Amino acid sequence: MRVKRLMTVAFFVIFGGILLAPWSNQARADDRVIRMVVGEQRSMSFSGTTRVSVGNPKVADAKPLGGDSFLLFAVGPGRTTLMVMRRGRSTLTFTVVVHKEDVKGLMAEVKKLLGDREGITIRPIGDRVVLDGLAFTSEDYNRVQEIVKLYPSVKSFVKVNPNAKKLVANQLNVAFKTAGLKDVDATVVGTKIFLEGSVESKMDLQKAEMITKAIGEQVDNLLTVGIKRMVLVEVDFVEITKQGQDNIGITWPLALQGNVNVNATYQETIIGAGGRNMIFGANGDAMSAFGFGMLFTDGYQRVLAQPKLVCASGEKAEFMAGGEIPIPMITAMAVKVEYKPFGIIMRISPTADRHGNIQMSVYSEVSDIDKSLSVTAGSVEFPGFSKSMAETNVTVRHGQTIVLSGLFHHNEGKDLSKVPLFGHIPIIGELFKSRSFREKKSELCIFVTPRIVNPDTPKILKMISDIKSRYKRAKDEVGFGIFD
Repeated sequence: MRVKRLMTVAFFVIFGGILLAPWSNQARADDRVIRMVVGEQRSMSFSGTTRVSVGNPKVADAKPLGGDSFLLFAVGPGRTTLMVMRRGRSTLTFTVVVHKEDVKGLMAEVKKLLGDREGITIRPIGDRVVLDGLAFTSEDYNRVQEIVKLYPSVKSFVKVNPNAKKLVANQLNVAFKTAGLKDVDATVVGTKIFLEGSVESKMDLQKAEMITKAIGEQVDNLLTVGIKRMVLVEVDFVEITKQGQDNIGITWPLALQGNVNVNATYQETIIGAGGRNMIFGANGDAMSAFGFGMLFTDGYQRVLAQPKLVCASGEKAEFMAGGEIPIPMITAMAVKVEYKPFGIIMRISPTADRHGNIQMSVYSEVSDIDKSLSVTAGSVEFPGFSKSMAETNVTVRHGQTIVLSGLFHHNEGKDLSKVPLFGHIPIIGELFKSRSFREKKSELCIFVTPRIVNPDTPKILKMISDIKSRYKRAKDEVGFGIFD
C-alpha cells in the first residue's frame, strides 16, 4: 500500500514537472530580454563574473566596473546578444533590444496629448506606438493627425466613423431648432456636413456658427442672410413629327353595297261594277369602290412648349397651363364626375448652394386630348389623352442645360388589296393590285436650364420687357381696323 502511494506521488511530481517546464523556460526567456533606449546606461552585476561579451557593438557595448559588476551601453537601435561568463558556473545569455525611443514614455506623452478620445486605442508595436480606431468627430481626427506630425514613431490607422457625421448632423439640427433657427438644416454629403438654409439676420448667422463650434465639428456653411436664393427653371419640350401615306395601284369594284326595295299593292271593289286591281313595284341602288392613281402625302409637325417657373431655393413649386375635362364615373348607385387635368404641368424643388450648384427634383408633363384614343362604353364616350412626361433628380451648375429625356419613335405600315387570280399573274397582275404605305416618325427631347436669379437679374428684366412689348403689339391686333 505504501509502495502504491509513493508511485502515485512520483507520477504527479514528474507530470507536474513536465507541465511546468515550458512555463519556467518562458519565464527565464522573458527575464533574459533586456530592453533599452538609445543612449541608456545600465549597471549590472552577477556573482563570479569573469568576462562580458556583446555580439554587435553597434547596438550595445559593455565595460567592466571591477569585481562582478559591468556597465551596459545602448549604442544604436537593433537587437544583439549579451553573454556573461562566470567562474565555476554556467554562462548567462541575454537578448538586448535597443529602441530609438522609450516606448512607454512615448505612449504616456501621446495619451496626455490625445486625452480621453472615445473610439481611439493606443498600443505599442516594437519601437513604435500605433493609434487605431474610429474617431467620432473631425476634431478628434485632426488631433490624431497633429500628434503623428509631432512624433515620427507614432503611426495612425484612425478613420472617421461614417455614422458619426449623421449623429453630429442630428445634434446640430436639434440645437438649431431649440435656438429658434427653423430654416437651418445640417445635411451630410459624403464625409462633409453642410449647413443649408437661411437666417433672418447676421446675429442669427453668428448664433449658428457658435452652435457649430460648441459641438466641435467642422462644417461648410452655406447659409444665406435674409431672402432665400431664387431659382429660375426653364423647361423646353421639343417634338418633331413627320408622317406620310402613299397609295399606288388600281382598286377594282369587286364588292357591291346598296339597298333593294320591293312594293306590292292589291285592291278589290265590292260595290258597283267593281273589279280587282293589283300593283307591284321594285327599285334598288348599289355602289362599289373604284380608284386609280398614285397619291403621295407628307406631313410635318413641330411642337415647342416652354414652361418657366421661379422658385425659392429649398422650396417646392408647381405650374400648370391647360384645362380640365369632365369624365363621368357611372356606378350602380350614383353618377359622379371627375376632372382630368391636361396641358403643361411642371413641379420643381430646387436647392442652390453658394458655389453655383443647383440640385433639383423635376416633374414635367405635356398632355392633350386625343380623339383617336377615346373609348366608348354604352352611350358614354371616354376621351383619351396623349402625354409626354419626365420625372428625375439632377444636379447642374448655374446656366447649364441638361437633357432630361429623349425619345425617337418610328412606325411603319402597309396595306395590300388585289383581285383574286388576276392579281397573282406576274407583271399583268400589277393592274389588279392596290398598295397603301404609312409611315410616322417622331422625336421628343426635354431640356432643363436652371439659373440662380433675383429681381434685378438681366434675365428676369428681359422676360418682363418682352412680355410687356408683346402685350402692346397684341393690343393693335385685336383693336378695330378699317382693313379687317
